[in-house]
Amino acid sequence: MDGSDGRIVVLVVIAVILFAVGRRFQRTMDTWAGWGKAVKAAADAAEKIPGARSAAWAAVRSMIVVGLGALILFAVVANAIRFG
Repeated sequence: MDGSDGRIVVLVVIAVILFAVGRRFQRTMDTWAGWGKAVKAAADAAEKIPGARSAAWAAVRSMIVVGLGALILFAVVANAIRFG
């Protein structure tokens, strides 16, 4: 594989990773906003808060895991470019 072909593959991999992380971030922000709205309506809907809060924290934990995975993948790709 030529150097230019390798760069194109790396760009495609990075684009896919950024898309996946962006979608996960968007979902996390939407879930977090939903939790914020649930907290504001706590007087009327106290039973909704625990489910929304746990969903928001699950989304945050998921975003952290995906972010760490993306960081590791970037490190592997950078190493592959450096030594390839």
